[in-house]
Amino acid sequence: MKIVICPDSFKGCLGSLEVARAIKDGVKEIFPDAQYISLPMADGGEGTVDALLFAIGGKKYKADVLDPLGRKIKAEYAVLSDGTGVLEMASASGLPLLRTNEKNPLITSTYGTGQIILELVKKKVKSILIGVGGSATVDGGTGMAKALGVKFYSKSGENLQEGGGFLGDLEKIDISGINRDALKTKITVLCDVNNPLTGKYGASRIFGPQKGADKKMVNILEKNLKHYAKIIKKQIRKDIEHIPGSGAAGGLAAGLVAFLNAELKEGAHFIAEKIKLEKNIKDSHLIITGEGKIDSQVKYGKAILAVIQISKKYKKPVVAICGQISGDLKFLHKYGLSAVFPITPGPITLEESIKNSKRFIRNTSAQIAGLVRCFYKNRLNS
Repeated sequence: MKIVICPDSFKGCLGSLEVARAIKDGVKEIFPDAQYISLPMADGGEGTVDALLFAIGGKKYKADVLDPLGRKIKAEYAVLSDGTGVLEMASASGLPLLRTNEKNPLITSTYGTGQIILELVKKKVKSILIGVGGSATVDGGTGMAKALGVKFYSKSGENLQEGGGFLGDLEKIDISGINRDALKTKITVLCDVNNPLTGKYGASRIFGPQKGADKKMVNILEKNLKHYAKIIKKQIRKDIEHIPGSGAAGGLAAGLVAFLNAELKEGAHFIAEKIKLEKNIKDSHLIITGEGKIDSQVKYGKAILAVIQISKKYKKPVVAICGQISGDLKFLHKYGLSAVFPITPGPITLEESIKNSKRFIRNTSAQIAGLVRCFYKNRLNS
């Protein structure tokens, strides 16, 4: 029996590799002699670097960068064994770097992300993969571009301040000083969502609130991003406003397209291809995936959706585990999900759930395997 284990991370709790190990430990109690293929997944958000390192190999590095509020921190990135550079923008510009009272997308910046790009360029990597999930910013990638040498001027002729709250004052963009080596490097953006830069489903309205924006701030950011897109279209000759995925990371994806000619990819399917997920699912008997929270956002390109779609293609049973279920998940069954199981044994606090997460995952996985054994044995004996 071949079992493929391919979970995403449980955000703020366990990385995808740790989740995969816990699932394997639980299932192995029931199927000790099965063949196990562990392929930690990601969608361009948390865990992207680790998933690619696990599958391809390579080395991690740390860079001195500025966090979303301009404070000095060390951020991780990696160079894969095939010479590809990979980074998660959240390591330099992500929400986990801020306290709750510090979240303010009017002033947070992606400057640190640009600094990591420069570090990779210095290492002369052949290409760069950028995961853009988990951002604390809605600056359209202006901070990133500044780190690469682009200059932004306000209507008064001064250097534009950091953050999405100042984009409405943007008057002129000077790209003459952009790092030439960065411009020559192939950049691929791994998007965990396919939202456009602006509009009803844009960066501000959909993701602004989770980054600390109230209703008034959302309206300011939306207006400013529209102005920013207009300036880029006029001066850089690129129309970034409605590109699917351009709203990822508060418009960082749009900025990467505008200034580095980046290509936007659906992160989950890109990573699935890199780790050879389809090849392993094709001749498997059971697939187990999962992530911390399973809700309606899954349909917008999350990792487990890619797993479900590939499993359906080969008519394979796929089961998901999660820390929390939210909303009606009938749509996932239509995509091909066999069942979903929350790991918590009863009403408990978030702290308790996080503390005991490995044990809960292991126990739930053993229960799933026990259920599968009933049907698997019957099928073998029929």
